[in-house]
Amino acid sequence: MKKLILLSCLLVGSVLTGCQRDYAWDPNRMDEGALERPFQTLAGGTMWRVLRDSGGRTPGPEEGYWVHYKGWVLDENGKEQLFDQSYGLGVASYFGAGQSIEGFYNGMLNCPEGGMIEIEIPPEQGYGDQELELIPANSTLHFRIELIRIE
Repeated sequence: MKKLILLSCLLVGSVLTGCQRDYAWDPNRMDEGALERPFQTLAGGTMWRVLRDSGGRTPGPEEGYWVHYKGWVLDENGKEQLFDQSYGLGVASYFGAGQSIEGFYNGMLNCPEGGMIEIEIPPEQGYGDQELELIPANSTLHFRIELIRIE
């Protein structure tokens, strides 16, 4: 009986320590000095900058991709108000070509696979004057996005 209990404890301990993992996807893991990098502006007004340069390729206009992201707006005091994110879910999100708001789609064409990008989307390239549950009308949207895999 003691052997069975000891074996069970060893098995449970092995499973528990084997299940621990260092999550690779983290919205705060970026290149040193990345937040001081200047934004670049696309034709429609969306601004972007690479926060973690993996050296990977960027998606083509017809490719989909898996990402982890967080999205926020700034309130009247300049404080971030999170409206969406995938990190808490523990599951990445898939976006097919053109299956997101225009600013998100255009910004992502500059994100290297395995890297991270920050984009700032003006209302015209986001939700415009639509009032959404957590996004006021005419909001500038902010995203921090990690591109996991291009498909």
